[in-house]
This record gives sequence, C-alpha cells and structure tokens, in this order.
Amino acid sequence: MTTSTPIIDPDICREFLQGFSSLLLASTDDAGAPEISYSPFILAHETFFILVSELSGHTANLRHQQQASVMFIENESEASNIYTRRRLIIQCTTKEHDRNDTRWISLLPLFRERFGETISVFETLADFVLMELEPVNGRWITGFGQAFSFGQLDFLNAHHVGPNQIKRRRKP
Repeated sequence: MTTSTPIIDPDICREFLQGFSSLLLASTDDAGAPEISYSPFILAHETFFILVSELSGHTANLRHQQQASVMFIENESEASNIYTRRRLIIQCTTKEHDRNDTRWISLLPLFRERFGETISVFETLADFVLMELEPVNGRWITGFGQAFSFGQLDFLNAHHVGPNQIKRRRKP
C-alpha cells in the first residue's frame, strides 16, 4: 500500500499557527463595507474562538454576516522578502455562543489560562460575547509561487495553487 506524502508539512503549519496569540480579522458590515480588526483567540476543537465586545463593529458584522476571514502573518523583521511573508489565511463561518452554552462554560477557563485575569473582568461585562470562527477553507503562502489551499484546518490534503487555478480578475 502506498501512502502519498503531503505537499506541505502539516507540523510546520501547526507550529506557525501556535506562534500567535491573536488573529487578524476581516469582516463586512450589512452594506458590504469591509472592516479589519484583530482579536486574541484560542484554538479548540479545530476552531478559533474569540471573546469580543458588542461595542466593536466587527462583533455585529460577525453576527449578521456569519462569515469572516482570519490571517496570521510572519513579522516583517523575520521575513527574507517583504513580498513573501509567510501567511495563513482562513475563511470561516461564525456563530455566537450564549453565556449559558457549554462552549462558553468550557472555554472561559482556557481563555483565562492563556490571557490571565483580564478574562475575569470580561466575564463580568455584559457586552462581551464568545464567537466561534469555524474554518471552511484556507491558504498557506510561503513565497513566490508557493501557495497551497486546504479545507478546514486539514493541512495534509493541501493542493498547490498555481496560475491555472486562479480566476483572472482583470478584464481583457
């Protein structure tokens, strides 16, 4: 029986992801206007979870649009070339969890462990909500011509993305 070797090393992708405590968050409002933000996160059950305030624009966007894009990107100072910073970009569906939900109850201790007593303060503030960002698909980019797509967080089944897989956006 032959087993195929993955085209990217899943351990490298996981290690890259574990190097972050926050994610960059792109969402859109009801009129389709884009908004960029960030949030500390935890990764549990192959899903990202964030605690966000209802006072933030992105919280309403996540509730209403139920989709977002997240990005993890290499520091500029560590990149060999500014155009080839390693990055992981993931499209997600979003869902809010009520404070009485089992996800809220089971995940708050993980947030507290990772981010300290600030979470105890958030717990007392009624405007903080737990949002789930479930990966649908993503792209791992490591350099020129080195882009790979995958489903959910399944780095084992990644596929190279080349010029033939990209839809041309320019009009002739």
